[in-house]
Amino acid sequence: MTTTEAFSLEVKENGRVFLPVAFRQRLGVQSGDRLIARVTEEGKAELVTAGHALAVTRGMFAHLVTDGTSLADELIQERRAEAGRE
Repeated sequence: MTTTEAFSLEVKENGRVFLPVAFRQRLGVQSGDRLIARVTEEGKAELVTAGHALAVTRGMFAHLVTDGTSLADELIQERRAEAGRE
């Protein structure tokens, strides 16, 4: 079971939002880190770290790659084969 914490954020002029220290610590966010904000179909706001978004995306495609397979190496082989046919 996960624990959900709530944080109150205030929107300042020019749309600036201050992220409380506890919030940044919980996400592991430091100065200069990138966050991705999105709005769900239900109208909920989500704020995730770029690293988390990347991990989720990689997980979505993990089933397409077998262990020990390098997609970069496969692409290079395909390109060399195409060049050889030309």
